[in-house]
Amino acid sequence: MKAIGLTVHQVRLAKGLTQQEVYGGIVSRSFASRFESGSNDIGASKLFAILDNLAISADELRFIHQSYQPSPMEQALAQIHQYYAAANFTALTDWVRDHQHSPRAYEQLVASYASILLIAYDHEAVHLTVATRPAYRHLLTAKTWTVQELKLANLLIPIIATTDGLPALAPLTTKMEKNCQRYQTQWGDPFNVLDNLIEFYGSLLQTYLNFHDYDNARTLKSKLKTIEAEHLNWDGRLSRQLWLGLWECYFGDWDLGQSLIDEVIAVEERHHPRIDNSLFAIRNVRVKQAREYRNNQ
Repeated sequence: MKAIGLTVHQVRLAKGLTQQEVYGGIVSRSFASRFESGSNDIGASKLFAILDNLAISADELRFIHQSYQPSPMEQALAQIHQYYAAANFTALTDWVRDHQHSPRAYEQLVASYASILLIAYDHEAVHLTVATRPAYRHLLTAKTWTVQELKLANLLIPIIATTDGLPALAPLTTKMEKNCQRYQTQWGDPFNVLDNLIEFYGSLLQTYLNFHDYDNARTLKSKLKTIEAEHLNWDGRLSRQLWLGLWECYFGDWDLGQSLIDEVIAVEERHHPRIDNSLFAIRNVRVKQAREYRNNQ
């Protein structure tokens, strides 16, 4: 792979900036020239200062450095989520089969995540298996979750519930909430981790419903409402409304719940092909179960 300085040089020229504008007060002109030619490496703190002068993030620099492509792991995750959203379980199963024994550790990990998605889609219990264990171990052994783990932590919920019991979900939820809080700043939520927290709460709601733990399911409305819609991106807002709608169908105002869900479905139905087929499956199954639950009360 080419030296990072060559990419910085490319970005600087593309923006029409001089070396003085980018490197002034950080490194010498001679060092800057050697760095941009690929002869010198540079420390992280100085590189971050240079990127500030370039008005570019480290993530964007890496994207450009990789010929305007996401990282291999991000590509793999995007692929499995695309298959899952399209309900293309045949392709998702084939991807797992082809990559679960890959020599690349990240492909084994993503294959394990995909295995959990496949099982959890139509099974209430998700057991530890050779396929699901790598993702389970990766998430549980990490003392602190960074953004990538926060995106995937909701996959732990059905496994924890199955293997350790529902009480074990409380400390898991606390860990998720604390790690998401670390990314909140006075300028907002730069990595959109509150959207991941919404998905986590949604998975919690579904798991509690699957195990008929309606008391804990009832507590989730307050958690969902605590996250204001204006702090979420578009996907997060739709997810929040969906989970609140399902909550109302089970425990609150049935008509309000139906209205909230119908608004989300109407947005999804405007797209052809559908963006997320799993959304329709959740609606169909949960609304029916909610009606049965209310009839039995």
